[in-house]
Amino acid sequence: MKFIPSALLLLFAATFFSIWLLDRRRRQLILFALAFLAVGGGTIVQFVLWPPDIGYNTIVSAMLYAAGPLLLVEGLLARSGQSLPLAAHAGWFGSIVASLVYFYYVDNNLQIRVYLLNLGMGAIILHGAWLLRRQLRGNSIDRATVWLSVGLAATFFARTLLTGSSIPTDDVQAFFESEFWIWAQFTMSVLGVAIGLGLLVVASADVILLLKAERDTDPLTGLLNRRGLQGRSMMLMGAARRRPVSVVAGDIDRFKGINDRFGHAAGDTVLTMFAGLVRKTVRKGDMAARIGGEEFIMILKDCAVSEAFALTERLRQEVADLRLDGMPDDFRVTCSFGIAQLHAGEGLWEAIGRADKILYAAKRAGRDRTFAEGLQLPSPARGLLQHSR
Repeated sequence: MKFIPSALLLLFAATFFSIWLLDRRRRQLILFALAFLAVGGGTIVQFVLWPPDIGYNTIVSAMLYAAGPLLLVEGLLARSGQSLPLAAHAGWFGSIVASLVYFYYVDNNLQIRVYLLNLGMGAIILHGAWLLRRQLRGNSIDRATVWLSVGLAATFFARTLLTGSSIPTDDVQAFFESEFWIWAQFTMSVLGVAIGLGLLVVASADVILLLKAERDTDPLTGLLNRRGLQGRSMMLMGAARRRPVSVVAGDIDRFKGINDRFGHAAGDTVLTMFAGLVRKTVRKGDMAARIGGEEFIMILKDCAVSEAFALTERLRQEVADLRLDGMPDDFRVTCSFGIAQLHAGEGLWEAIGRADKILYAAKRAGRDRTFAEGLQLPSPARGLLQHSR
């Protein structure tokens, strides 16, 4: 029975390791596996009393127990593109192991060792939660990882402070019969399963979100594709009832000629650089998508047509100023834009259709220009727009 916590921890270690073998790009999975392996190994070292010398056993178990939360925190941080500094790893690991060595070889006190180890493990996890605090502004899975960390850290503090007085100061055999140890075994079994299942849910959700992102994203430019834009259109419908929403249709001028003259690799370079400028132009809360070969859409929330015109004109000028390595000096990329306002109760693709007609008028008027619905246009352009309808 006493090996149940160890078996559960090692089972989760094997599970995360197996999942990692299927997708080795996800570094957090191997870190989770090593975290469970370290803590599970620490329990086994204590249970079988190997090494048999109490001092050596204390050092080995301390190293494994300290490594566990550090690996867990590193895994959670790796998931969000962060990392615990090497100095922090060394500081936490070294201080825990050194303090336990001191309170065995210099001032032998089992109770203090247990306090230092458990409070230290909780502090490591709490440190990780603090570094993850920005995830509280993320999706539900991001927020769950933060609160999972906080909850796990809280159990170390609560269990130690509530039952630590039952720990003897020097009788190791009595320690394994103390109230603290009984609760430690119980919480290790329950929390080991809870944390393991929680992390498996997080890992599964990450895979689902990644697949959805790949489904909704244009692989060349990294912008939304037509399906991704459609999937997010419901949010725009509600926003258009309260605040202005502008729809911008953009097209790279004479793009087929670029492909024919310089090859498709050059065309792809133009598309990716144009998409990069689009991404830099849109603001937080806006959307940008590539819905055709060289056709792009920007959805600008809380943005009247006049504001969208100014923003789009800046983008058009940036594209015109673009120079590509390896291209002739006279090579110049230009683009044209059409802008329409999304009306309340109107479908997104209806508004995109109107913006596309305005874009067509801009191209017929000579290309390398921006036309916008409701703004004064040159007389020839108005005629072209009427004709396109």
